[in-house]
Amino acid sequence: MTDIYLLAIALSMDTFAVSIDLGAKRKIAEARLAVIAAGYFGIAQAGMTMVGYLGGHGLSLWIKSVTSYAPEVSRDRLHHV
Repeated sequence: MTDIYLLAIALSMDTFAVSIDLGAKRKIAEARLAVIAAGYFGIAQAGMTMVGYLGGHGLSLWIKSVTSYAPEVSRDRLHHV
C-alpha cells in the first residue's frame, strides 16, 4: 500500500510543477484555465494508468505463453546432452 501512496505523490509532483508555471505566467488567475488544466491532467493520469495496466496484462499473457514451452525446451535439451 505504501507503493501506491509513493506513486501518487510522484505523479502529483509533475502536475504541481506545471500548475505553478501556469499560475506564474498569468497576472490574473483564471478559473477557466485551472479547470481546463485539471481536466487535461486528469485525463493524462488516467490514460497513463490504463496504458500501464493494459501493457502489464499483455506482457503477463505473453510471458505465460512463453513459459508454457519452457519445460519442454529444457527437457529436450537435457536429452540431447
